[in-house]
Amino acid sequence: MKNASYDIAIIGGGASGLMLAANLDLMGAPGIVLEGSRVLGSKLLMSGGGRCNITHGGSIKDFINAYGEAGPVMRKCLYRHSNSGLMKWFEDRGLELTDEGGRVFPASGRARDVLDTLLDEAASNLWQIESGAKVTGLRKADGLWEITLDGGYTISARNVVVAAGGITYPETGSDGSMLGILKDLGIEITDPRPALAPVYVDDYPYADLAGISLKDVSVTAFSSDAAHTCKGKAARMTGDILFMHNGFSGPAVLNISRYAEPGERIRFSYNRELKDLPKRMQKVLQDRARGTSGDIKTSVLAMLLDHDDFVVRSVDSRGMVTAGGVLLDEVDMSTMRVKRFDGLYVIGEALDADGITGGYNLQMCWSTACTCAEDLKKGIQ
Repeated sequence: MKNASYDIAIIGGGASGLMLAANLDLMGAPGIVLEGSRVLGSKLLMSGGGRCNITHGGSIKDFINAYGEAGPVMRKCLYRHSNSGLMKWFEDRGLELTDEGGRVFPASGRARDVLDTLLDEAASNLWQIESGAKVTGLRKADGLWEITLDGGYTISARNVVVAAGGITYPETGSDGSMLGILKDLGIEITDPRPALAPVYVDDYPYADLAGISLKDVSVTAFSSDAAHTCKGKAARMTGDILFMHNGFSGPAVLNISRYAEPGERIRFSYNRELKDLPKRMQKVLQDRARGTSGDIKTSVLAMLLDHDDFVVRSVDSRGMVTAGGVLLDEVDMSTMRVKRFDGLYVIGEALDADGITGGYNLQMCWSTACTCAEDLKKGIQ
């Protein structure tokens, strides 16, 4: 591999990088996938609790709101390579799928089967795949991209696709280092932060409720300028929450976590009467509502049921995905090309776009990878 030259180099052997390789026949042109860690697709293997929730069912039109402000920007990309297209692609290759309330999994319940399908297709498309090949530098020289690898040696490529993920689970290779390299090139980066992550708060009172979940709870994260007043711009989600020994989790909390920052307030509205809560939670709320005389103050109890407010201490650094990344304005979403750099593309989690739980983030990897493959296919030499 040392000093070799390629037509296309994909930086990152995770979901988006392998989806690209699986959908791009090199037709004899030299192409390489560079994975910094020793294991390909390790984060993919962890997804969906090891079952890999590849996408969500239903109409692709309903996906747009799942990505917040990024949704309308990605609309054309998502429509062109939709959830139905992703499901058909896997089924055509013998992977049976099952829909569990909208969440689509391999029927086998094995994320490994998803990864093996991608690797088999990448191999049939004649991609050279190298693990333990961490990229440490990238620059344009004499019309080619020069890629520096750990150890100091370089390779070159006519086209480079950054599919290196974000900052969560750095042991999988998703350590954010590639975003720093792109920033050094002058590409605008939104500071990355964990998303789809548990949230920890000051003075957490529910340690004894660990493992208990509640349905249909409204969770609101307030903006920093409203941290102490709970007024002003806020994000709000309704769904299940899970009490942990040291903080909150569950789908509603995971989905709101991208908006929760240290020092800001987060509010839980339980949307039910005290008698409809678990017995242990009733006791905690009653104890919190006691006055100095020991009497339960009904007004305080009512307030806690409607808006149980906490100050965010931290968001778990090991979020399922990364919020932030390459600013979408830097990328032509019809090709995934970086507008100001010829032959440079960005796909998947490295983009400043992330979705809620339910398969939306792997769908984004698929849609951006296939869009990129279409453009690269035109120029394969």
